[in-house]
Amino acid sequence: MSESVSSTLRARMVARYVELRGKLERIVGSRDDAADAMQETWLRLAAMGDTATVNNADAYLLRMAANIATDRYRQDHVLLARGEIDELVHLADETSDPERIAGARSDVQALSQVLERMPARRREILVAARVDGQLNSEIAERMDLSVSTVEKELRAALEYCKKRLPDVEAAQRGHFAGPRKY
Repeated sequence: MSESVSSTLRARMVARYVELRGKLERIVGSRDDAADAMQETWLRLAAMGDTATVNNADAYLLRMAANIATDRYRQDHVLLARGEIDELVHLADETSDPERIAGARSDVQALSQVLERMPARRREILVAARVDGQLNSEIAERMDLSVSTVEKELRAALEYCKKRLPDVEAAQRGHFAGPRKY
């Protein structure tokens, strides 16, 4: 990037900071993470070389900030290294006694029954979000719904499970969360 393009991008970022940060907040789900990514974007713009042209400044800035936020999230949420995971896989589970196994099977069976009675669209959204780890925006696009509809259906699905599974500790603590992308 030439100095003039870098300067133009930085000027554009200053002029549209609030709007860009708002869009980034919706992408990453956190005001603080969005603000941090915007600050890092500002710093990277200053250090960029002269290798590319930019057709849409807003899209470029937003994508750059979203990539920074995603990278930061991934760095912050690495809990174990690959070698540590391999070691843990081979450890004996001392807590897997017959009573816990039977209780867990009972909980899974109860959840399966509740899911069968749930409306099909709501069940599909819950499984996509909490089992498959899809983002609400991905679910909305795939099912041709608005993101707010997906959010409402997901919230309703979780409440449905919570009310119908009073004896399942995970349901009461809200531990239906599966792996979600950032």
